[in-house]
Formats: sequence, structure tokens, C-alpha cells
Amino acid sequence: MHSGAEQEYFFESTELSWDEARTHCQVCYKELVTLTPGNIQTVAQKLANDSWIGLRQNVPSASKSTNVPWSRWANEDPLTFQNWYPGFKRSHVGDSCVAMLSFGAWVEKNCSDPLPFICYDDRFVGRASVTNVTSGSAVLSWLPVPANISHHRVEVVGGEPRDENQDILTTDLSDLMAGTRYSVQVFPVKCGRDLNPQEVTFYTKPNKVNNLTLTNVTVTSVSLRWGKPVGNVSMYIIDVHGNESQSVEPETEVRYLTPGSSYKFVVFTVVEGKPEPIRSEGLSITTFTSKTESVCRNNSFNLNKDDYGCVLFSKTVKRSGSQTWQEVRVTGLPMGTRITLGVRSLANGTLGDEVIVVNYTVPAPVSHLNLSASHHYLNASWTVLAGNYSSFTVLLRLEGETVETTSNLTEPRKQFLQLRTGAKYTVIVHIVSGKILGPAVNESKFTLPLPPTDASVFARSKTRLTFQWVAPESALSPRYQVRLSSRFWGHSLSAFVGNRTSHTFKNLKSGTRYELEVRTVTDEEWSEPLTMSNFTVAEERQLSLSMLCSSPQLLQCAKKTTKDHVFSQLKERFKDLLGSDIVWNLEMQESENV
Repeated sequence: MHSGAEQEYFFESTELSWDEARTHCQVCYKELVTLTPGNIQTVAQKLANDSWIGLRQNVPSASKSTNVPWSRWANEDPLTFQNWYPGFKRSHVGDSCVAMLSFGAWVEKNCSDPLPFICYDDRFVGRASVTNVTSGSAVLSWLPVPANISHHRVEVVGGEPRDENQDILTTDLSDLMAGTRYSVQVFPVKCGRDLNPQEVTFYTKPNKVNNLTLTNVTVTSVSLRWGKPVGNVSMYIIDVHGNESQSVEPETEVRYLTPGSSYKFVVFTVVEGKPEPIRSEGLSITTFTSKTESVCRNNSFNLNKDDYGCVLFSKTVKRSGSQTWQEVRVTGLPMGTRITLGVRSLANGTLGDEVIVVNYTVPAPVSHLNLSASHHYLNASWTVLAGNYSSFTVLLRLEGETVETTSNLTEPRKQFLQLRTGAKYTVIVHIVSGKILGPAVNESKFTLPLPPTDASVFARSKTRLTFQWVAPESALSPRYQVRLSSRFWGHSLSAFVGNRTSHTFKNLKSGTRYELEVRTVTDEEWSEPLTMSNFTVAEERQLSLSMLCSSPQLLQCAKKTTKDHVFSQLKERFKDLLGSDIVWNLEMQESENV
């Protein structure tokens, strides 16, 4: 079997008469083959024996049109192309059928002679679809086939094949596994032969988690655990008031929360579907973070409070000898919080006056820093999982140098304008509490590159082409991808060019039209291409062609109109083969001596 130009060709080795061969083709395919300039080479290359084709002196037809001998094919296409064996004369009396010899030429034969034959069928192209997808089932549908078929066969990768009535165009897929990728093919079956299948790939929905529980709750964190559902799971997504994090294990710790606050945690199961991940329904649980740490339960304490009045730490420190300096390390404090630390002396059970020190703990880092870019601007956005903060400080860097600093930003987003194209920028974000900067979080992103302009050829030879172009405006150290291709020769060359605006392609074919594409490239993006074409210098060669002409009409081949017509057809054939992709010219000579 061979497929070409939306048709498939079938070479039957069984030897039948022309009429028997045609009947078989009409029942199991579409018809005996029709040959054209576009498919004769494809068919001839696959041919092993002399075989019937769909041409006959008088083709039986149900149509009411006049039956002119040698005027149409079996499928009723007009006969506009012929490839008779040189010197062979067609019959114009009686009836005869046409066979194609194993090397491609045509001859007449007696229609009752048993020969192999060539059928063709239109290649049906369709696509199946699925709807109502759940964790264990889906509804499969497909398009009707414009052919007489016996039935459809449905094959599900990982499942058993099933046959469906030819009139049925839908079926239920059941007993599927949750969170699983399935590939389905629907084969129309005709004469025991599978036609081109309609295909679809989909993912079943994952099951949701079970037994979501709290395993630990502190002032600034909550630990969760849940049961893995039946089926496949790629990862879990944990949503906390619109802020999402990921986990590959059925447990997680959510940190940097605000003390004494209510939080709702929603856990989703996710599989890596296409074009985007598929998530299950969520399972949720709600709780409060703690207000105080357990160290507040000491019997003897000094008050040390945060913004919420929570007692976070208490400790009595003994003085030794003449000690005048004491250091105490306080841990477990909430991040990004204003802390009031009070110290009192204690002598014989009597407390002295309290000395107060106020400061801030370092805030938590931002999360989900996301960058999106256009040619001249960059958008940055981020989230704050929890904790207190006063503002954000955002820095923009290019090649290690800070080009813009924004302080006292209160919204978790920033847009940078009038940037260079195709440049790698780094955005650094700090949370600020009081005057304390939190840990830096940074992400890098290239602005989109613009294409170069004004491409031209400034040097060419038989085997070389040198192109040049102008760098895009406001580009920073641009790099380029250049590609040269020839439709005629069917090959292409490509190269990457660093920070220069010309390139020479070598070892080319002479007299050939080459198409050039130049793109500005970064590590992440490619610009739209700048295109142009040009020819290598032609190396002229002359070829002489001679043609034989035979006709049942006396002196028909000697007429100028006949010669002009044949020459015109030959020239059109060269246009089809060579087009404008190489340098060529065809002239008619009256004789070899002219």
C-alpha cells in the first residue's frame, strides 16, 4: 500500500479480467486507478507486473453522457494525460482495455485477459473526540466515513478491541483508570481491510485525595497529610486563599502564616495532561494558627510580645559574679513581625523597671515570582504566603548592573517599561518589614526579540551567497539564526551568528534560487523571520531534446500548429518540474543543424 496526495494505491496480484478487476475495486476500494502526471511516478515505482488500469476504449457508465472512445477514465475523469508505449497505435474499432507495463508505459490488451490490477481509494482524514470524561469513563465519538464499510473497530491502548455497527458513531468507554493517558483509534473496516483510523488521546480525571488531616499546628505553620487516591497522580496542589504550592508526596508543611489567623487549605490531585494539567475536585480543611508558643507556659517570665500581643518568649537568666553583659538568643518568632522585647532585673523576688527594645524579625521571602515579557516591557508579579510586611523593594538588573530600583512598593506587582529587545533581565524582590529586608527572590527573563531588517545580498558566485542585514532597533548584543533552503534540491543549511550582521553560505548549487530566513534569537525566544531570496550565478549548459510524433492523420505531425502545441506542452512540463527555482530556458529548433 502507498499513500500519496490524499489517495492510496493498492496493487492486487490476483489475475482477473478488466471487468472483474473493476468490480473488485468498486466493492473493496473506490475504482481502478486513474493516472495523472502527479501520480504516475508513484504508481510506476511500486509496480512489479503488467497490470490493468482504469482506462478502456469504451468505459461502461451509468451516466447519460455521450460515450466517446478514449475520452474518460473508469471514474469518469476526462482523459487529459497519456503515456503510451513509444510507437504504439491505439485501436479505434471494437473495444480494448489498457494495461500499464512494469516500467510505466501503456499498451492495449484484450479486456478478457487475466492480469493483476491497481485500485485506488480516497484517504479519509478525520478525528475522533471524547466528551463527558470522568475518572473512570468517557464518551467516544467519530465522524462518518464516505464509503461502504462493514463495521468500525475501536482499539484502546491498554484495553480490548471492540467492534461497533457501521451505523453507530459513538460508544461509551468504561472501566478506565483515573488519572491515566489513553490513546484510542477507530478503524473503519472494508473488505477485511482497515481504513485510515480516526484517533484521539485524552486523560481521565484524577480522583480526589482522601482523609485530609492536620498533623501539626504552630504559630506560623500548619502541617497536612492525606491519603493517595486510587489511580495515577503526578503531583498535588495545595491552595491557601488563592496562593498555590506543589508537593509530590501526600503531605506538606505550609509555612510563613500569620499567628492566630484562620486558614482554609484545599488539596487537589493533578496529572500532567495536555495541553494543560488536569486536576481533581478539591478536598478542604480549615484551622487557626496558634497565638502563643509553648515556652510562654514557664512559671517565671518577662513579657516579650509581637504585634498581636502574643507572648512569644519568657526566660529568667541568672547573673554570675561581676557579669555586666548578658546575651539571650530568642528563637521561634514569627517572620516579618514587629517584636517588643522587655528586660527587667530581678532581686530578692522584686522586679525592677522594664527596659523596652522594639525591632522587626526578617520577613519571609516572596513566592511564585512570575515574569512575562513583550519586546519593550516586562511584567513581574508575586505572592506573599503569610506574615507582616510594610512594602516591597524591587530591583531590575541587566548584565549584572542595576538599571532600576523601586522602593516602598505596596502592590505585589511591577511593570518595567522602555527596555532593550532580546535582552536578559533579572528581577529581584525583597519584602520589607520596618527597615528590615527579607531574603531576595530573583527570576530572569528575556524580552522578546525583534526581527532584523533590510536583508540583502552583497556578494554571490556559482557556489556562494553572502547575505547582510540590519540589527533590530534597541537590541542588546543580538544573536541570529540564519537558514538557507532550496525547494528544488530539497535541502537546507542553517547556522547561528553571534553579534554580527552578515553570513556566507558555501558549497551551493549554481543557478539555483535560495530562500533566506534570518531570525533574532535568545535562549528563550525566536523572533519572526526576515525573508528574501536570490540566485547563485548560473553555469550554463546546453542540452538537446528530440521527440517522436505519430498520428493516424496523414502529415499531422508536420504541421506547425502541431509542433507549437507539443512544444507548448513540453514547456509547461518543464515549468511544473523546474518552476522559478533554477535558471533555465527552453527554445525550439527546426533541426539539429540550426
